[in-house]
Amino acid sequence: MAMRKPGLKHNLIRFGVAWLLRVTNRTPRVLFYHGVDQVDEEDSLHIAPESFEREMQFLLKHYEVVAMEEFEQRFFANRLSGHEIVVTFDDGYCNNLTYAAPVLQSLKIPFTVFISTAHIESGDYFPTAIARMIIRDSQVKHLSLDCLKLEMPLQDNSHRKIICEAVIQTLKHSNVLFVNEICRQLIANVSADEYQSLCDQHRADRPLNWDDVQRLHEEYGGTIGSHCVQHFICNAYQTDEEVIRQLFQSKQKIEERLRTDCRYLAYPNGVYNAGDVTPFAMQTAQKAGYKLAFTTVTDRLHSNFNPMLMPRLAARFEVEDFIVKLGLKPKYH
Repeated sequence: MAMRKPGLKHNLIRFGVAWLLRVTNRTPRVLFYHGVDQVDEEDSLHIAPESFEREMQFLLKHYEVVAMEEFEQRFFANRLSGHEIVVTFDDGYCNNLTYAAPVLQSLKIPFTVFISTAHIESGDYFPTAIARMIIRDSQVKHLSLDCLKLEMPLQDNSHRKIICEAVIQTLKHSNVLFVNEICRQLIANVSADEYQSLCDQHRADRPLNWDDVQRLHEEYGGTIGSHCVQHFICNAYQTDEEVIRQLFQSKQKIEERLRTDCRYLAYPNGVYNAGDVTPFAMQTAQKAGYKLAFTTVTDRLHSNFNPMLMPRLAARFEVEDFIVKLGLKPKYH
């Protein structure tokens, strides 16, 4: 997505306003990215490698970049200075290893990757990626989804985008079994060969495997956290039993495979004030033994913040946008 008001943001940096914001708006920030890859799509989850490296260099120069473990210790000891930055990634894309980790290692920047263990195990793409591939980029002219009672022709790109967004909204507001069935029926609209071709075309969306995760952890020093078993939104559409399974089993699997504690969770989607994290999910995360659980809401962190509802700030994909937004957000209350 193109940066809004690039001229204004350029001038904010040029005339020192961004520096002033950075100095006066001091607060700890946990940043989250998804992938790092060269993808020419308007709504891609993946930042270009060169932009990512420039953003990391900026953080090193102007902030104190700390590991998640150090951030945890300071938070519970009430010793946060307000200058800390933590770098995190959601989902667990293969490009976290191929593109992001070498940059981070070369700059000696610690990082955390939150993985969805079932996708690491199976290699299956995430539900929203499947929807985009099938509805927007396949050769399908007529979409059939019996589970949604949906039969319709797919017309131009604009129409495909509208249908895709409607299906994605359904995916985000359905229980996990229904999500799995929607994905199965989406894939059934194309041949096995075309689906493989789409996966190759969208290789940036390919998840890590366990060997990759092991390398991230051991060779690059990355902290590995949970993003549930599947990309599971902990909302009221899910059963309590499934919430328990997703939060406990993902943690257990990571600990078994890496032989280390899994202390951190990032809720998929994670907009808790829009219902993505229920009170039961928070209670379950605490019972499972997570020390910190992160949302995607840009709240202002303070010492008595709920450790099961920790705020994060979405990184920006254009460097000047990134610099200005770091100074502006989160806003003062």
